[in-house]
Amino acid sequence: MTDSNLDAPVRAFAAERKYGHATLERWAHLEPDDAGALLALAQELRPSDNQLRDLWDWIEEIAARDHQTLAQVLASESLTSARRRAVSRNDKLKLVKGALRRRRFPQLAAAEERLAALVRELGLPRSIRITFPEFLEGDALRVEITANSAATFRTAVDALQTAAATPACEQLFAGLAEAG
Repeated sequence: MTDSNLDAPVRAFAAERKYGHATLERWAHLEPDDAGALLALAQELRPSDNQLRDLWDWIEEIAARDHQTLAQVLASESLTSARRRAVSRNDKLKLVKGALRRRRFPQLAAAEERLAALVRELGLPRSIRITFPEFLEGDALRVEITANSAATFRTAVDALQTAAATPACEQLFAGLAEAG
């Protein structure tokens, strides 16, 4: 970081957040625009040292693959959109991580979107929730039924039986097996 105007704010913020020496040294080797963009993100999200390093690693991977700077990755529409959302700091951190994850793993994100579309095609009631394994690692999904009466439970089971007989259900499991 050759811009001395950034050195003091970075050091002050790093001290306030109790970031380790290695993090501060890594920051010192960034170009001023990258260091400033990372500082703005860190000040906004206030991540722990470990969270910051994880985000930073992902940002660097995306930047290297896409031939961009860290500042350019952080200025991307998907990240600025996530950062503009009026949500809690923790929720914003999740949104930023999600946006970075989609950029980092575009094929995985596309597979997840396709599977979510197939779940919507099943037309299941709100009392049924389908979840996939994290990062689509595995070939099994989880079905959760929330029922407050026997009638609600029977309705959910009937809906699942109907959905299980559809082509969308077959495509869902084929897509899950392909992704895993």
